[in-house]
Amino acid sequence: MFEILFISALGLSLLMCATPGAVNTEALRRGVAGGFRRAFMLEIGSCIGDLFWASLALVGLAFLTENSTLRIALGIGGSALLLYLAYKGIMDARRCEMPEVPENLGKDDLTTGALISLGNPFQLAFWVGIGGTAIAVIVPDPETIHYMVFFLGYTSGLLVFSILYSSLVAYGRRYITPKLFQIINILCALVLVYFALSLIYATFIE
Repeated sequence: MFEILFISALGLSLLMCATPGAVNTEALRRGVAGGFRRAFMLEIGSCIGDLFWASLALVGLAFLTENSTLRIALGIGGSALLLYLAYKGIMDARRCEMPEVPENLGKDDLTTGALISLGNPFQLAFWVGIGGTAIAVIVPDPETIHYMVFFLGYTSGLLVFSILYSSLVAYGRRYITPKLFQIINILCALVLVYFALSLIYATFIE
């Protein structure tokens, strides 16, 4: 039973991480610019945010999403962050060469990844709808140990994906020319704008 629960959580985590989104887009942009460390730190930062939302859902604090003021504040903050990152992408695209990476950027990447995830209040709604259901399907009457196993499996999936994705980006970086770097930054900026507008729409319209 525990093995099935762990594997299910691991698979759900990998599927969720592999879905195109703002985090992977920004990790691609930063990874192309600075290699494995930058992409990995941003992904890990996102993992921290994901685990925060998952923890709230699993301990029964989903009612927080019913607070419209909090939801709107998070939605606006998250959208503003994505638009700012899109702006930075455009600015980087204006350069005619690959940027050099300062030593202290790892902490900035970690913080940015966490803020992107924490700025999306619909992460909690996802966990309430999907995470809780997945556990209930496998274990009709789940106890604390079952939630812990599921949480461990989900966390393992986050770490596995972060390593694999960052490694893939770092490997592909060697084939990136300055011109291609500009194109990637522009495309990533456009995608980030799309996700920012989608978050605004979901916050105020849906």
